[in-house]
Amino acid sequence: MRVFRWLPFALALTAAACDGEPEPLPHLGALPSFSLLDQRGEPYGLEDMRGKVSVVDFVFTHCPTICPTLSQRMSELAGRFADRKGELALVSFSVDPENDTPEVLRQYGARYGSDPAMWTWVTGPTGEVSDTVVHGFKLAMGEPEPFGDGDRYEIMHSAHFVLVDRRGAIRGYYSATDAGEMEKLAADVERLLDEGT
Repeated sequence: MRVFRWLPFALALTAAACDGEPEPLPHLGALPSFSLLDQRGEPYGLEDMRGKVSVVDFVFTHCPTICPTLSQRMSELAGRFADRKGELALVSFSVDPENDTPEVLRQYGARYGSDPAMWTWVTGPTGEVSDTVVHGFKLAMGEPEPFGDGDRYEIMHSAHFVLVDRRGAIRGYYSATDAGEMEKLAADVERLLDEGT
């Protein structure tokens, strides 16, 4: 009888634990400083990301495979958080800096309705871009390789979004091809925005 008498109390404690604060998002490393150019040809670096929650992806404008999906997902995020424009930065790094000049990136961004007040396109010297992607964001970046017929090419790069907090710390990686992970990204963005982290 004693077991049954304590059962409701035990269940109440379990429910209370489940209703507690969610686990904090992980800290997956701090981004190092970098110096690149945005779509206006203006300097862009880590200091420009500080003070805002940032969502970062990696694309190139002649990409024949995943990049249009990445850019479309980023456009959807821009629409979803349009009212948090001053707090959220969307940053797309080109992994093909030899061809993706600021002007090319500006034209490409216009296809997705990117608002420069929220969405920045970044390019620069190949070595600096590669170092930032590989050593900063801890993601792979390959060399251009022929793709199909003609002059098309592919560059191996990540299809993940990276969530960065206001202090420049990486807080999560999310697959752009997984709808569930995109929802989790949106929820985590909202959480960091609301936490002021």
